[in-house]
Amino acid sequence: MPTSLNSTDGSGSPDTLAKTNTVTKTDTVTKSSDSEKKAQKPVRESESARETIESIVFAFVLAFLFRTFEAEAFVIPTGSMAPTLFGRHKDIACEQCGYEFQFGASSEVRRDANVVMDHSRVQKAACPNCRYRNKKAFKAPAYKGDRILVNKFQYELTDPKRFDVVVFKFPEDAKTNYIKRLVGLPGETIRIHNGNVYKLDENEKEIILRKDNPEKQRLIQIPVYDDTHPATALREAGWPARWAGVSRSAAKSETTVANWSETTEAWQADSEKHAYTIPLEVAHDGKTHWLRYRHFHPTHSQWERLENNDPLDPRPWLIGDYCGYNATASRDFPVEENEFFWVGDLTVSGKLEVEEIGPDADVVIELTEGFHLFRCHIDPNSGQARLTRVNESLNSEEEIELATVQTNLKGKGSYSFRYANVDDRLCLWIDNKFIDFGPEASYVSSDINELFPQETDLSPVGIAMTAVAGTVSSLLIERDIYYRAGYHEELHFRMPLDDVKAWQTTYMNRREEWDYLELKVPEENYLVLGDNSPASYDSRGWPSTNSFHRSAFVGKAFYIYWPHGIPMGVEDGWAIPISYNKKETRKGIVKDRSYPLHYIPFYPNFGRMRRIH
Repeated sequence: MPTSLNSTDGSGSPDTLAKTNTVTKTDTVTKSSDSEKKAQKPVRESESARETIESIVFAFVLAFLFRTFEAEAFVIPTGSMAPTLFGRHKDIACEQCGYEFQFGASSEVRRDANVVMDHSRVQKAACPNCRYRNKKAFKAPAYKGDRILVNKFQYELTDPKRFDVVVFKFPEDAKTNYIKRLVGLPGETIRIHNGNVYKLDENEKEIILRKDNPEKQRLIQIPVYDDTHPATALREAGWPARWAGVSRSAAKSETTVANWSETTEAWQADSEKHAYTIPLEVAHDGKTHWLRYRHFHPTHSQWERLENNDPLDPRPWLIGDYCGYNATASRDFPVEENEFFWVGDLTVSGKLEVEEIGPDADVVIELTEGFHLFRCHIDPNSGQARLTRVNESLNSEEEIELATVQTNLKGKGSYSFRYANVDDRLCLWIDNKFIDFGPEASYVSSDINELFPQETDLSPVGIAMTAVAGTVSSLLIERDIYYRAGYHEELHFRMPLDDVKAWQTTYMNRREEWDYLELKVPEENYLVLGDNSPASYDSRGWPSTNSFHRSAFVGKAFYIYWPHGIPMGVEDGWAIPISYNKKETRKGIVKDRSYPLHYIPFYPNFGRMRRIH
C-alpha cells in the first residue's frame, strides 16, 4: 500500500503522503522457469579466493547502485501542492462554461479513518474560469490523490536544489512525511512580499528567487481565463466580452476600461471559433489595432442576479490570487472566495494565423504591471522579436529597448505563442520553443519603482497588429503563484479588487501586517513552501521552527505514475460502482451507497503521468 505524506492544507490537518511498496531496479531481474532449471546441469565449478572476494565486492557495488536509484511510492492526500500535485479531489466540467477543473475534497474525510463527514461533504464548487458555483460537485466522484515516485537517495549524491519538490520528515513529528517545494537554502535570509520570494545578499539587498529554467516556471502557472470556454448565458444576458477590439477614448461607457473603449471597426469576433480577425482591408489602413483583455469576471451575486432575471452590474476587476482548487462549499461553510492580493505576474498564450503582411508589419503582445507596459514586438517579415518597456507615469510614448532576438515567426502561416512576465523576467515561446533573449529580459522591480496596481491593470493584456491581416484564437491568460506571507482566514478582511484606489490604500496601510515575512534559515537547514499558498501548512506557520535539518530529507519527488483512473459513463448513468465511500452512523462505520468511490469501466489518466517540476 502507498505511504501517506503530510503537507497540510487549509483544513487544519496535515497533508499526508501515502507510501506504496518500495521500487528498485532489482525488480526487473529475470527469473528462470522450472523447466529451464531442470534442463540445466547441476554443476558448480570451484572458485578461487580471489574470485570470491571479487564477487563480494561486485555485489556491494551493484547493491550501492541499486540503492542509489531506489524509489518509493507515495500518495498525496491533500491539496497543499496543487496544482502541481492533487490530493483527494474531484474533476468536473462547469455547468455554465464547460471548463474542466479540479477542486479539493480532502476536507470531506476524517483523517484518522478515511471516513466521510456529512457536514464537510462538498456541496458546491466555484469554476475558476467563470466563478459559477456548480451544484453537481456534490454527486461527482471523489478521487484519491496523485501517486508519485520519490527518489530516496537523490540527496545522498547531490545537494538539494532550490524549487525541488521534496519529501521530508516533519520537524514537529518525525513519524510524519511532508511534501513541499524547497525555497530557502542553509544560512539564507528569506523574505516574502508582493507574492514573490526573495533572499538577502551580503549587503541585505533583495534578490528575487525565480525558477532558473523557464520551462519549470511555465508548468506551474494558474489559469485566470480560457477564452475557449465563455459563459454563454452571461453573454446572452448582455455581459461584456472579456476580449474585445478597443481604441483610446476619453469618453466613458459601461465597457470603457482604463480609457480603452470597445469598437468593432477593426477586430471581428467569431464567438463560435473563439477567434478575432483583422481583415485585409483593415490591415491596409496602416493603423495599429488593439485587442485587449478586460477582467470582467462575474461574482456570485452577478450569477444570482442572472438566475433572478435582475439587471446585471458588470465591472472590471484587478486579477487576484484566486485559487479555484480551494473554492468549495460544504453544508456548514460557504464558498470562500479566498482572493485578496493583486497579481501582476501574468502569461498570455494563443494561436496566430498570419494571412497577409505589409511592408511595416508589426505584431505586439503587451503585459501590464502597474505603471509599466512590457511589450514584445514581432516583425513577421523578418521574424525579429524586440522587448520594450513603457513607463506610463513618465512618458507613455517612449519605448525603452530591452533586447532583440530572431524567431521562427516569419512569413504567412500558423503559429502558437506564449508571452510571460513572471518573477521580473520576460519570456517568449513560439511554437512551444523558448526564445532566449538573454539577461536583458530580466529586470529588478525596485529599480524601476515599486509596482502597485493602476487603472491600466484592469485591462492588463493586449494584442495589436499593424499592416497585418490575420487571426488570433484560443487565448489563455494565466498567473504566477502568489506566495502569501501568512494566513488570513481569521482576519475576515476583504481587499476591494474592483476598486483600484481603495485597494491601494488598504494594501499600503496593512501590507507590513498582511504581506511581509522574513525568515532566517539556520545552517544545514532548509525552508519550504506549498504551491497552494492560501492552503498550505509550511515554513510560514510551523509553531517551533521554520525549517528542517538536512538529515530529515526522505527524497526528491520526481514522477506522477498514477494520478487516478478516469471512469467512463458516470454522468450518463451506465458506469458501475465497485466500491463506496464510508460514513459514520449510530450503528458504526458503514458503506455510503449514495456516494460511490470507484467505477468500472475506467481508463488511465495518461495526461497527468509526468515528471514533477
